[in-house]
Amino acid sequence: FIFVGIEPNTAFVKNLVKTDATGFIITEENLATSNAGIFACGDCRKKTLYQVITACAEGAVAADSAHKYLFNK
Repeated sequence: FIFVGIEPNTAFVKNLVKTDATGFIITEENLATSNAGIFACGDCRKKTLYQVITACAEGAVAADSAHKYLFNK
């Protein structure tokens, strides 16, 4: 893979959830953010590997976590 750089487009959530100094959203293992009920996935999230396949998998985890948050509350 050729890495061309990445700049997260997260300015719209900077007052809603915690981000690192470069703007990546910080999440827990289940992709929950610092604000209850808000989940993040993909390349806007602070992580070690930025590739489409990881973002797709995270989408499934975030959807499952959101479902559990909504129905287990």
